Amino acid sequence: MSNRPTPIRAIIFDLGHTVWDFAPRDDAYKLNILRLHERLLAWDGGDVPAPKLLGRTLSKAIARWMSVWDSDVLEQATSDVLVSEALADAGLSPPPDVISDITTTLFGREIDMPYVEPDTLATFDSFHTDGIAMGCVTNTILLEEGINDALMRLGLLRYFRSVVASSSMGFKKPHASLFQRALCELDIQPEEALFVGDRLVDDVSGAQAVGMRAVLTHQFRQEPLDGANVEPNAVISRLAELPDAIAAIERGASYP
Repeated sequence: MSNRPTPIRAIIFDLGHTVWDFAPRDDAYKLNILRLHERLLAWDGGDVPAPKLLGRTLSKAIARWMSVWDSDVLEQATSDVLVSEALADAGLSPPPDVISDITTTLFGREIDMPYVEPDTLATFDSFHTDGIAMGCVTNTILLEEGINDALMRLGLLRYFRSVVASSSMGFKKPHASLFQRALCELDIQPEEALFVGDRLVDDVSGAQAVGMRAVLTHQFRQEPLDGANVEPNAVISRLAELPDAIAAIERGASYP
């Protein structure tokens, strides 16, 4: 019986700093705050804080949320909870339908428009042509519809049969539920799948814990391996190297 590793039939990607990087757009954020202000006026019609104060209140709420994000706590409140908490800080308690509208306004679309390198697009097209199933799992406060919108604008949506966002799951990576949902939606076994991400704990160890193989990319972030308790199956400098890395993994060889 051969000890050759199981061939890879599916690839699941992290998004931010893996598939894409960001070009910040401060003007888009300000526009969303104005939309938030208008929706609150339509609901209350009275004592609604000025847009600048609303923006500061939301920024403080996001900063609190990010402090939890950077901790070891895996539970993640849904984005509407974040909005509710931010508005409560401003002395406002809108009903659920208003909270839903505001959440969609703020997090239903990626305001920091991601960009993708041309050789990444070519790599995705090659995998698609070869019949490799693809999906993504991302830690984000953006709604899944916002992730789908960004994927569509970048021409990537047609490649992904599964899109999993922590904002809808109640947990963030490396919690097993996110990886397991992607595997289920792709109808693939863990040993047949490869995960690609830029973080050793969230991406590599999270994927390996459910039985997947995992590749660390240094294209946009260079997380060091020195002293880490996690060992990726391969380390790549760009996603364009992924086909060669997969070939090495399937041979049972190291890469690079």
